[in-house]
Amino acid sequence: MPNFLTLTRILLSIIITSLIIIFPNKFSYLASFILFCLAGFTDFFDGWYARKNNEVSELGKMLDPIADKILVISILIALIKNSILTGLNILPALIIIYREVFISGLREYLGNKSVKVDVTKQSKWKTSIQFISISGFILFPVIENNAFYLYLLISILLWLSAIMSISTGFNYFRLALDFLKKK
Repeated sequence: MPNFLTLTRILLSIIITSLIIIFPNKFSYLASFILFCLAGFTDFFDGWYARKNNEVSELGKMLDPIADKILVISILIALIKNSILTGLNILPALIIIYREVFISGLREYLGNKSVKVDVTKQSKWKTSIQFISISGFILFPVIENNAFYLYLLISILLWLSAIMSISTGFNYFRLALDFLKKK
């Protein structure tokens, strides 16, 4: 069940990105928002269910962060492509994308060295803030009135998640350096 939820998140990433890029209208953005929220719930429930029912697996530990990265990166690219994320907000989006790719490579490298890299609480907070910000950007085109304050709020959250991305990325990198210094 947990791995099914994780794979569902990957499938939802494809659907959401397609809706945003191919059909950029209010209905598609609203449907994408709902599906993105559903994807966020699968992110929470797959881990919770696995721990509660003692179904934590190595496959799940590998797939879960990959599904998160696919979801975040694909949606950010779609939002940039459709000019929902513009101007200075492209910078934190790129920081998040670069961090996700860097950490994936770092995890793969450390995995080959039998070094376990656990997800930290700060990383979970970062992911939560990213999901809230991204969901706000997906919903933004649907809202017609008083959207300035929503855009400001979700922009601040995006920048906060970018700062947290740098911090958590540095922590992972420091772990790798500590391992390399021991060899």
